[in-house]
Amino acid sequence: MSTRNILLASLLIALSGCQPKVPKEYAAKATEWQLADRTGCFMCHQTGKNLLGPSWENVAERYRNNPDAEAHLMNKIANGGSGAWINREMPGYPESLLTEVNRKVLVDFILSM
Repeated sequence: MSTRNILLASLLIALSGCQPKVPKEYAAKATEWQLADRTGCFMCHQTGKNLLGPSWENVAERYRNNPDAEAHLMNKIANGGSGAWINREMPGYPESLLTEVNRKVLVDFILSM
């Protein structure tokens, strides 16, 4: 991820009113929510509506009956990509930024919606 993209993402956080507090309906999954917040997921994704990327409910719905969903999304988080939803690039979060264990926690959280 380039310095420009990091700065842009930080600006978007400040301007977009991301979801820093755990909503009551996700209180049982507060740890997962806070991991997503710390990782910067809310810069592009929110619950209940599309932002720069799809809402997590939309992701869960698209992959609900796909037996390869977990592996696909783990790869998407690790390596990033573009074109699956919109013509924007999602940055990758390699092991040095987000461990495989934490990527799995996020994928399970997203798919549970």
